[in-house]
Amino acid sequence: MLGLVMSTPAAAAADARTVYFAHDDERYLLPHQHQGAAALLPPAAARQEAVPLVVFLHGTNPSGTLHLWFGGGGKDLRPSVEHLVAKQVVRPFVLAAPSQTKGAAFARTTWQDFNLGAFVEDVVGATSNLVQIDRQNVILVGHSAAGCNPSGGLAADLAASVPALFVTLVSIDPCLDRELGEAFGRRPATIPLLLYYQTAVWTRSPEQFVAGLAQEKPNEREDRLVELRATGPNPHDAIVPVALQRALRELLPPPEPEPDEQDAPTLTAAQR
Repeated sequence: MLGLVMSTPAAAAADARTVYFAHDDERYLLPHQHQGAAALLPPAAARQEAVPLVVFLHGTNPSGTLHLWFGGGGKDLRPSVEHLVAKQVVRPFVLAAPSQTKGAAFARTTWQDFNLGAFVEDVVGATSNLVQIDRQNVILVGHSAAGCNPSGGLAADLAASVPALFVTLVSIDPCLDRELGEAFGRRPATIPLLLYYQTAVWTRSPEQFVAGLAQEKPNEREDRLVELRATGPNPHDAIVPVALQRALRELLPPPEPEPDEQDAPTLTAAQR
């Protein structure tokens, strides 16, 4: 099982492939903070064609730390993501994440009314001279409280904010009660859900969440809930890189290699 890669904010800032930019800073950040969003770009060789966009929403942030899971707070998803791309386990993509430092101490105030479409446009604007983003391949990932607010985060009104995007939801260790199931169930039927959870920290009731999903749009989707093993002093955080890598392997498999002309069968005169 992969653990968390530790990094200091200074090291993160020195990474030339990470772009920092503003996204609704006045709303989401404390007054002295700015450029709360960050985007990890794929290798330069992979930037010639449009690449998928993976958006990551962190959980509660009572300490008001910028760039959680991008080096802030000592947790960094970027090295493991870069490893997957470098080893061609997944296709190249952009990993982008906004920050919320103001009003993020509680789940119901975290990512309230989050607008995915607006964030995607901010990512495109900040990276347009460096990489092309495929708006038809967007994955929205949320950890913990990002999947615990029935009117925000992953449960925000995606039909209103991303009418032109193709989106997949990946929820990592969220709240699993009926209210949240109903909130997730109200999303468009064209948006699939992959949900990963662990039971090492607390007892979960996924059947209540599933009941809420079914009440809203029965038999319209094949949403999947997967229990993962998570170890260490904080399984709730340890599950994040494990679930993210598992989801990316499934959703962003590498392209099939082009057949080598030298390997193509030679036709005989009778076969032509």
